[in-house]
Amino acid sequence: MDLKKIDIIEAMLYLAGDIGVKESILIKHVPITEQELEEEVKKYNKPHFMILKYDDIFYLKTTPLVEEYVVKLLEERPKNKLSNQALEVLSIIAYNQPVARGVIEDLRGVSPDGPINTLLNKALIERVAIKNDRRTFYKTTQTFLEVFGLEKIDDLPNADEIEEDEHIELFFSNLKGEDNE
Repeated sequence: MDLKKIDIIEAMLYLAGDIGVKESILIKHVPITEQELEEEVKKYNKPHFMILKYDDIFYLKTTPLVEEYVVKLLEERPKNKLSNQALEVLSIIAYNQPVARGVIEDLRGVSPDGPINTLLNKALIERVAIKNDRRTFYKTTQTFLEVFGLEKIDDLPNADEIEEDEHIELFFSNLKGEDNE
């Protein structure tokens, strides 16, 4: 059986799931030119599957005909959410990277071992060695950037932007008459 470029693209997009695959990664690993990639995607014709592109990321999606069945299956799966503790540790690492485990513990006041293991298992962070320092350091991964829709770590909102968003949210919730307690 002859393996075609579109078969490789489909397999890569299937494995990537909701994260999708950047155009540059497909071009690099298939290998394929940008024009060939566009042509292959246009010609892609499989029952109940389609390849979509948003910005520079490609996704393999199901058609609306089978979507209701996929949604039912996904609703039955356990939720794969991060705990508040894991989110707290992740934000400390994201904004202070590379950061030592001890610094995380000092900032939180409790051991970060459980959340760190969760984040490592989900490939959102990784261990980093710092020359002439025996401590364990952590930093975010490419998966972190993809999950949170960032191109680079500098795209994280700064404290002023976060505060402004909170003020805007409070303003609109007051307009709607929502209780802020």
